[in-house]
Amino acid sequence: MGKKILLCDDDPSIHTGLMRLIKTLGHDAVSLSVGRDAIARLRAEPFDLCITDLQLPDIDGHSVLKEARACRPPVTVVGMTAHGTVSHAVAALREGAADVLVKPFHVSVLEQLLVRLLTEQPARGSAARQTPGVAVIGEHPAMRLVLDRVDQVADTDASVLVRGETGTGKEVIARMVHGASQRRSGPFVAVNMAAIPEPLAESELFGHVRGAFTGADKARTGRFVAANRGTLFFDEIGDMPRGMQVKLLRVLQEREVTPVGSSETIPVDVRVIAATHRNLETMIHEGSFREDLFYRLDVIPIEIPPLRERRQDIPALAEHFRLDVNAREGRAVPGFALDVMQRLCTYEWPGNVRELENLVERLVVMAGNRMVQIDDLPAQLRTSVVDLDAGTLDLPTGGVDLRVLLMQLEEKLIGQALERTGGNRNRAAELLGMNRTTLVEKLRRRNVA
Repeated sequence: MGKKILLCDDDPSIHTGLMRLIKTLGHDAVSLSVGRDAIARLRAEPFDLCITDLQLPDIDGHSVLKEARACRPPVTVVGMTAHGTVSHAVAALREGAADVLVKPFHVSVLEQLLVRLLTEQPARGSAARQTPGVAVIGEHPAMRLVLDRVDQVADTDASVLVRGETGTGKEVIARMVHGASQRRSGPFVAVNMAAIPEPLAESELFGHVRGAFTGADKARTGRFVAANRGTLFFDEIGDMPRGMQVKLLRVLQEREVTPVGSSETIPVDVRVIAATHRNLETMIHEGSFREDLFYRLDVIPIEIPPLRERRQDIPALAEHFRLDVNAREGRAVPGFALDVMQRLCTYEWPGNVRELENLVERLVVMAGNRMVQIDDLPAQLRTSVVDLDAGTLDLPTGGVDLRVLLMQLEEKLIGQALERTGGNRNRAAELLGMNRTTLVEKLRRRNVA
């Protein structure tokens, strides 16, 4: 399906060549030579891409760029500027342009750029926000706040702390911040602190020299140096050993690292984004997380809501994943039956977006080329809460404390699931439609873990 492109340039020769290229690629284009007309069209109708000269005859082309990026969803922008005006290119990139071409440029350069940008884009009208290679689906107000915060802070070097339950997409947001920043041409290096044994943490982050310890038969570059002039993403920062927290704080303050076994420091230019599903304030109170490191990381907080709190986004997410799996696995699944989508929208999703993505992949692969039906769903989704004697539920005259009632219902069903499975937590979690880790955490809170 062709995309809709807005072209704004007052050079007739540019118009002719670019319009021919756009049509050859199978896309539609609106061609204008005046910036104010371009802004009016952006406000009046949706576009997938805007190509604009940054020096227009009537207004500054940056105004067109800003208008395009202010659209909801933002329009991807490619800027064009004359040789010798590099400052315009730098400013445009800071304002959110996907790329800037310096005139004169060969048409093949723009062709490659258009193919890349338009292939990565969702269909116009979908509820997606993108940076190159990263898409986030979400029209719920809480997700709009997340995406707006990304737009606000991407072009700064301020540290970002992303919070949210497991599976909500914390790394996706981190990659979006990086992809929209001035560091996007640099590396994005991710490190999961929960997966690194404590004795290896210092070497993993700062590197080591040959002979620094038994088994160090060659030097190793640490993650900080690997991420130089880019972004270093600390996933599960709450799992970082307290001893390492002191050393990380020093690196963030001094902007230099000392490899294990070395006395020489290496300067590093790194933006840090951290993420956690833990309550760091509670950990500070308990003494397991340093307060000074928390404030160093929590300069820009971003809170991602769990999927159950933004159910209106589930249909768009499911469709996005269906199209992705169809393309990747060579399937032609046309969609989900109405009752299937209803169950997807009422399920609690303890594993959040990651769980939904994995389920859609399974459903599409198994369905082949037919519509996904209710019988394709796993047992925990085929049985909805409404099936549990819903007809006998009546609101008492004096009202009810819904929170307490739901807690009591949860307690009862967890107890029944454990009894029915002989205490097998894996099987009990399956009956309850939740991850085993979620069940274990609920049991721990009941002091029975």
